[in-house]
Amino acid sequence: MTSLPPTATEAPPQSSGTQSVERSIGLLKLVASSGHKGLRMVDLVKLSGIERPTAHRLVQSLVKHGLLSRPVDSSRYVLGEYCRELGAQFADRQDLRAICEPVLKAISDETGNSSFLIIHVDLDSMCVARKIGSYPIQVVSVRVGHRQPLGVGAGGLAILAALPRTQQDDYLRANAQRLAGYGALNASTLRAMIAATQSRGYAVIGHYSVPGVIGIGVTLKNASGKVLGAITTASLDSRMTKDMQEKAMHAVSRHVSAIQDRLDLM
Repeated sequence: MTSLPPTATEAPPQSSGTQSVERSIGLLKLVASSGHKGLRMVDLVKLSGIERPTAHRLVQSLVKHGLLSRPVDSSRYVLGEYCRELGAQFADRQDLRAICEPVLKAISDETGNSSFLIIHVDLDSMCVARKIGSYPIQVVSVRVGHRQPLGVGAGGLAILAALPRTQQDDYLRANAQRLAGYGALNASTLRAMIAATQSRGYAVIGHYSVPGVIGIGVTLKNASGKVLGAITTASLDSRMTKDMQEKAMHAVSRHVSAIQDRLDLM
């Protein structure tokens, strides 16, 4: 008996291999959406709806290939080193990292603070390059590959504030539940920060992404106004006074202006 092809409303049957790939990608996305905090196996099972033995097998495969990792003495899974490499290669493909790395070094040399190149990926902001400054205490918890909901950090806030209002609303709505994992941060607070960023011309945010740390962010745009990412610099709140914030902003803006011609080609 000849089987009939699936109707327009029926999805074609999936092979076990295809299903495993899709489930693995789903688990990877769940971990990525959790930011630096990561997720426990019980969280992954609950959020994915996959049975624990299957979820465990898929997660171990992702760990084996460097896409996930579980830090020592932790029960939580976070993105692996290979994800960081992929993020860096993504930025390289756009030439943005190659253009901005000298800028990051110049900013860190001038301010003594850590500096970062942040790009927009799905619902998140992601660090794709970092330079360490000379000040004895540096922000080292934000590493290349670090992801968090758009708006939580200075770079993500700068990017979010540069988007049209309808897109801002979409991202705030989509990330509403995830924001609860960052202290008292919520969509209403972020809306106020977006307005302040637009009025000020640069982003300032502290404590939500890394407790005790304040960052400032300046959006990277080309000549047509396309948002390419953001450059940020951050330090301890005791060091990042109002005066230091303004000096840092001027340093970032000045060095970004020096590469504007190259950004305009992107």
